Amino acid sequence: MPKIKIKDLEPIAATKAKLLFGDILHQTSVNGKRFVVNRQGRPVSVILSYNEYCELVGQKKELKGKGLNQV
Repeated sequence: MPKIKIKDLEPIAATKAKLLFGDILHQTSVNGKRFVVNRQGRPVSVILSYNEYCELVGQKKELKGKGLNQV
């Protein structure tokens, strides 16, 4: 199972991530970038591609059209 190292995550402030969310989604899904989102200087979240997430948790990807339940 692949591991992600903290040094491989690009830090981004929560306010900036909010403004650039569409671009961040593109960068993660197309370019494979990974982000750590900081709020008040503390890490609170990680953003990475769905494919990479599936690899990390050891699950197969959902079939096209099946999708996931929305939040």
